Amino acid sequence: MFKKTKIDPPDVLVAESPLPMTTPTEEAPVAKRGVTGVAVLDTHKPTVISEGFSLTGDIVSDGILHIEGRTSGSIKASSVNVGPRGQVEGNVACASLHIKGVFSGTAVCGELVISASAVVKGHITYQLLTIGRGATVEGDLVIRR
Repeated sequence: MFKKTKIDPPDVLVAESPLPMTTPTEEAPVAKRGVTGVAVLDTHKPTVISEGFSLTGDIVSDGILHIEGRTSGSIKASSVNVGPRGQVEGNVACASLHIKGVFSGTAVCGELVISASAVVKGHITYQLLTIGRGATVEGDLVIRR
């Protein structure tokens, strides 16, 4: 049988990562787009505006923005989720807009999902639309071709 009396440390310690590493000159994977141009995969971690937090100004994000607090201003992101307690006032441009809370303003998006609990006031241009029974919508919903 094999018998080892001394444990030799490895020459080089290598940390294993489940995700492929990229060098500064390589680009990270880009979200793939479906037929409608809506993002189907996003590798960015979400940015969260928590309940009780209020933000006035412009927001620009390459990834997902989840809002449970209040925002006022313009938002440009890959995906915007307005949570049940979230309130958004202003202009939004994104691939995907999901509203469960309150939205007031103007938006241009690929996919628009308005949940039953949502209150929407304003003008939204979209490509793909889903509205839950019981949602309140005041304003214009215009399909973009």
